[in-house]
Amino acid sequence: MLSIKNNSIIVSTKIFSFIAAILLLSTTVLAIYATIYKDKNNEVHRAVMLYDKLFMEHPSKDDFQKYLKKHTLTPVTGETIENVKKFGKPLIEDELLRRTLQSGKINIYIYNGHYYYAYEMHDMYYYRSDEPMTPFKLYISLVAVLLLFLFIMFYRYMTQGIKPLEKLHKNIKDFSLGKKDIDTRVDGTDEVAQVANSFHEAVKKIEALEKSRSLFMRNVMHELKTPITKGKIMTVLLEIDDKEKEQLNELFEQMQAHLNNLALVESLTAKSLELDKKSYALIDLIEQATDMLDTDEDELNIYIKDETIYVDFNLFSFAIKNLIDNAMKYASSLPVIIKYENDCLNVINRGKELKGDFNSYLKAFARDSTYSNIEGMGLGLHITNEIVQIHGYKFVYKYKDGLHYFSICFKN
Repeated sequence: MLSIKNNSIIVSTKIFSFIAAILLLSTTVLAIYATIYKDKNNEVHRAVMLYDKLFMEHPSKDDFQKYLKKHTLTPVTGETIENVKKFGKPLIEDELLRRTLQSGKINIYIYNGHYYYAYEMHDMYYYRSDEPMTPFKLYISLVAVLLLFLFIMFYRYMTQGIKPLEKLHKNIKDFSLGKKDIDTRVDGTDEVAQVANSFHEAVKKIEALEKSRSLFMRNVMHELKTPITKGKIMTVLLEIDDKEKEQLNELFEQMQAHLNNLALVESLTAKSLELDKKSYALIDLIEQATDMLDTDEDELNIYIKDETIYVDFNLFSFAIKNLIDNAMKYASSLPVIIKYENDCLNVINRGKELKGDFNSYLKAFARDSTYSNIEGMGLGLHITNEIVQIHGYKFVYKYKDGLHYFSICFKN
């Protein structure tokens, strides 16, 4: 399949339109030039034929008058000759060709819209061609105006033809950024209109599905929050020992955390989050993340200096918390290492190599069956990846020498 990289249909169309205009203009100029050249040749031929008739054949006066009448030629004298000498322009602009004709004692002039032939034979004889010379300047002006008009019409036609593509491209870009209130419909039955109208229908179907899904998720989470709240209240009222109460509270807190994760996934999927991005010290975000996890100091080795990043503090802290939590859960031994190098924040833990492709673990609810005994819904890496992406950064992974490197890179 033929593939042209970094190509644009719109730009290509405009370039081809420009090339077509140049070719059309060049063809017209060449046609005019060829016509002028042919016209000059005809006049030279007529001048030579008249010279032969006049000085070689020596016709009678009556025959010569008939010849002049037949070829619409008129002898000129007096003031007209002076004006031709003074104001006439040589037909042949090339100096060498003009001298060639003059060596044959023939001169051809352009004056007052006619051709004049001058012959030297004991005296100078001048004849005017009564057929008006071709008005090339007028023709060139008309052709220039016509070409300009055609070019403008052609350009407008091509521009109007690709406008739907420009609109469709903008709408697709807006749609990819989460904007749903778009209208890509185009009047017509051509291929562009069919694509634009089909895309519009797809957008409306997706919008309806997302509204249905969002409503369903909100209802489910609302219905689940109610029994969790009731459970927490009942825990206080139950006559059980403190240890059992603590276990119940932990269970309800886990359920609440899962609901919060689901709510965040819903917001990330719907792209409805508004980021409050500012510059923050990276160490402050990591401290916020570790506070949420309530980790011990000996479980982490942190190597962060004075690096700053431009992020939404709460959201990005949550993403880092997920990474650290994931690393601690699946580490074969502690501590987990957190360090910044080469414009990347790296969360490193020791453990077995992943069985599947890393991208498969970035999907919602994806879990490694090897660690089925570890609690979780498989949302941690998915949420982290989504948060990193909406910030415009990259989430990458590598496995080297028995270590997992989960990295957030802040530069491309």
